[in-house]
Amino acid sequence: MTAPAREIELKFLLAREDAEALLAALPPGETAVKDMVAVYYDTADGRLGRGGFGLRVRRTGERRIQTLKSALGEDGGRDEWEWPVATDVPDQALLAGTPAALPPGAVLEAKFTVTIRRTVRVVEEGEARIEIALDDGMVEAAGRREAIFELELELLSGPAEALGRLAARLGEHVRLTPGAITKAGRGFRLLAGT
Repeated sequence: MTAPAREIELKFLLAREDAEALLAALPPGETAVKDMVAVYYDTADGRLGRGGFGLRVRRTGERRIQTLKSALGEDGGRDEWEWPVATDVPDQALLAGTPAALPPGAVLEAKFTVTIRRTVRVVEEGEARIEIALDDGMVEAAGRREAIFELELELLSGPAEALGRLAARLGEHVRLTPGAITKAGRGFRLLAGT
């Protein structure tokens, strides 16, 4: 079975008018801006979603990455499998070595799209490296749309407690509201009309 990476992150909602103050409060580092389009897939009967998995193909420029993510674990992290792919359509064969392997004949369908402009900075926080990502975009599903404006702090290396320390410092400058729903969760909610 393909070994997953473990993703540990904190997600926050914030007011759009606080973006400038947030960016000014970030620790020093090089900032990059990326435009990304992700299409999320599942079977017609929702097999992956029912199993706690999200499957997407994300395009950044000409680069495409197929990503499978599990539901949140007790430690607040998720297992994540990533593969470079050549097209916007997922390669089902890549799922074979994961807990989300599909039975023969299963067909994946595009369910919803997430379009994001991401502002990214990687910083040092004590012994930890953290990716700070400010996402501004839209989820579109079944003719419905929902705006996204959120901050993600993802642990790249080091102790997980550093995420909380950094979030507390940023929270001194802008109001950060913990966000529990993922982009995939937003898309499935729109599909369900809730």
